[in-house]
Amino acid sequence: MHGTTRKTMMALTMAGLLATAGTLTACTAAARGLGKITANKYASPRGGLHWPVLPPQLEPPRPENKTVYISYVDMSGGDFDMRQIMENAATAQGWRIVANPDEATYRLRARTRFFDEVDPESGGRNQAAAMGWISGAAVGATTYGLVSSATDNWAVGVGAGAAAGGLVGVGMANASTPREWAMITDMVLEERQNEPVTFDMLTSDSSRADSGGGAIGPRTADTGGTTTSGGRTATAKSTSNYYPHGVRLAVWANQMNMKKEEALPIIRENAERAMRNLLPQ
Repeated sequence: MHGTTRKTMMALTMAGLLATAGTLTACTAAARGLGKITANKYASPRGGLHWPVLPPQLEPPRPENKTVYISYVDMSGGDFDMRQIMENAATAQGWRIVANPDEATYRLRARTRFFDEVDPESGGRNQAAAMGWISGAAVGATTYGLVSSATDNWAVGVGAGAAAGGLVGVGMANASTPREWAMITDMVLEERQNEPVTFDMLTSDSSRADSGGGAIGPRTADTGGTTTSGGRTATAKSTSNYYPHGVRLAVWANQMNMKKEEALPIIRENAERAMRNLLPQ
């Protein structure tokens, strides 16, 4: 009898959990449906992209010299692979991907540093500004300008719940709340030179460089480096036949009660669009 009671209780608990999940799903569908009627912009999925650090305007090589080496690493834990997107965009524009980096006219090294939920309407700008320097890039006006203009007022307050027609209840309120997801990727686009060039390259040992938390302004250290919260960023002289340009891309998606799996295809689509405008053409 005791065993039967335990099984019954477990069954009732599971049924309750399933009912709760079903209610939350229904609330989301209802909120989005009502949002479309009331012209709430968060009722349908939206997405976009921006360049916190713009790609450089470079001269494309001759068609026979359009060779590129591509490398990619995901440090965000978001399980989002940009490598295939970059390779597809390159080949679609007539670039030949090479396995030997020394044979490439251009080398593209990308690193996704952030993939998570952000404040609605922010587009990940807070996180992009807080990340500071682009490690491995040459010192340039755009790279420094990114950090010096970092502010903490990118997030915009959103009152989408009021557009839900005064519906009450925690489930419906949560379902009506806009949620936004953003992916931020740092890239170093290296351009081959006819002669070796010497430049100052940014290096970083910051323990918080990839956290994306809080906008941070730089300050110059006594030794000539730059310190950000949690670590130190410095420059080092480098001589190479490849000049490294820093690029930063932020891609976002939002909707009422948007789940990560719903954001992924929108972010992927906009990442594909961005990559078509990265290499010289």
